[in-house]
Amino acid sequence: MTDEQVYELKISDIEISDENVRSKVAVDDELKELAESIKLLNQLQPVVLRGDHGKPPYELIIGQRRFTAMKKILNKKTIKAVFAGTMTDTNAKIRSLVENMCRAELSYEDTADAVTELYKANGRDDRKVAKVTGLALRHVRQYIYIKERASDAMKKKMRDRKVTPADVHRALKAASDDVAKADELVNLIEKHKLDSHQKKRLVEIGEQHPRMSAEEIFKRAQPPALEENLVVRLPERIRKALVTAADELAMAPDELAAKALEEWLSTKGFMSK
Repeated sequence: MTDEQVYELKISDIEISDENVRSKVAVDDELKELAESIKLLNQLQPVVLRGDHGKPPYELIIGQRRFTAMKKILNKKTIKAVFAGTMTDTNAKIRSLVENMCRAELSYEDTADAVTELYKANGRDDRKVAKVTGLALRHVRQYIYIKERASDAMKKKMRDRKVTPADVHRALKAASDDVAKADELVNLIEKHKLDSHQKKRLVEIGEQHPRMSAEEIFKRAQPPALEENLVVRLPERIRKALVTAADELAMAPDELAAKALEEWLSTKGFMSK
């Protein structure tokens, strides 16, 4: 249970907790905007610490962006804080993850790290992780799958936004978890800008022919699937929601739209006709 009393504490007495899901916070434009807001309106939201008041150093578990803005940009010496009370490492990780998901967007890597740690701490129960974080089960599974199997090269391409997490997931599936082959497939996806149908075929062909080389899988996936284009005019609010969801789910907007339509038609019973 959080101690509701707000304290004014020395910033020098506070350390970043290992349970904070942000690996680091860079001084970027958004952080500068946050600093300007704090300068104008003062600190409206206290950071959350773990420890006992009067016994520093304290561990920062929530509010790393506020802490960094006040320390590195505004050069503040003190900060408003509350204490989280008795909290296990796992509960601190959960609270930090959920809090940060509701605020400025976490990097994919930070989220994957936190989700995987929670997964291990909860007896490798992915459903429990989904429940405590509010993430969809399939997203939890994708975070864990990529975190545990992707190479450093793949993770760097994701950080640099050269490929999406969904691309890496497909490459690993198509390569039957052969990391070297998956690396080759990721390079081919990046180089040739495959469409959603070709990426889907990549997985189908790779799973059907596990001994096939990455180059052979790629060549077999090249023929475009026959499809009929249907232009649909979307209200602005739906278009924005689609773009936001596609970005969050690391999918192409047209791929997500087709998937959503397919699921709706299937639920209503039209797909069987």
